[in-house]
Amino acid sequence: MSNDTAPHRSRTRSGISTIEMVTVIAVTGILSVGLAGILRHPMQGYAAVSRRSELVDLADLAILRMSRDLRMALPNSVRVSDDGTVLELLHTVAGARYRAEPGLNASGQDHTGTSDWLSFGGDTSWNLIGRVSGLSFAYGAPLAAGTRVAIYPTGSDVWSAAAGNTSPSIISASTNSVTLFDDGDEDRLTLASAHRFSLASPQGRLYLVDGPLTFLCDPTAEALWRVDGYAVSAVQPTSLAAAPLAAGSAARAADRVERCAFDYDPGTPSRSGLVTLEVVIASEGERVRLLHQVPIPNAP
Repeated sequence: MSNDTAPHRSRTRSGISTIEMVTVIAVTGILSVGLAGILRHPMQGYAAVSRRSELVDLADLAILRMSRDLRMALPNSVRVSDDGTVLELLHTVAGARYRAEPGLNASGQDHTGTSDWLSFGGDTSWNLIGRVSGLSFAYGAPLAAGTRVAIYPTGSDVWSAAAGNTSPSIISASTNSVTLFDDGDEDRLTLASAHRFSLASPQGRLYLVDGPLTFLCDPTAEALWRVDGYAVSAVQPTSLAAAPLAAGSAARAADRVERCAFDYDPGTPSRSGLVTLEVVIASEGERVRLLHQVPIPNAP
């Protein structure tokens, strides 16, 4: 009698049950919530740092633009509004030294003619010592419309003189076109009509002015405006919507501006003036404040 044992057969099950699936989903959800809590603060911190960095860049760019223009201000021409939100200056494009007397140069070039030197008696043409640098121009072609010549601008009468467009004056009229010619070893400056300058410069300095320039802070529009291309006014303009600024060309020097504060100390004969610039830029609860000072050499 044989004793056969039937083979044992086992059943294996594949897949997961509903309970297991629910358990996995619940655990995953708990882990996700915990992970989100852990990562939230670092991510928020990174976003805040990024916003602050962007705001600093905006404010720094505006400060640098203003500083660059202020360094080109005609001596004694910077002025600030009573509320400290508007700054204006007369912008120079080049400077030179004028020939104050006739003579021969080292190579024997003759500069003894009446048109070779500035007599301060009402001149239409005179020579400069050397060449004009830093200015793009073509000999014989008038400089940009509105370019003016200023000599020895002292005191607060700079703006009234510029607005008056009269002769004698420390600055030529905006309608009196300026042209440069090549006179061998020197540049010759010629005006369309004669102008008599009020005073001679002890250092023989001469400035070429291309016009007024305004920086205007407008917190309502969240903007710092740079305005040029408008007529000079004896009284400082403070509104973009009114003349003469309304006729000028306005461009945003900065966005997201919350507040500005400008201050000007004109200095003394032995100390440069000082412009203090404060700009506050804000966005999405972040705020940066930049403070910068620009020395203004007012020795004409």
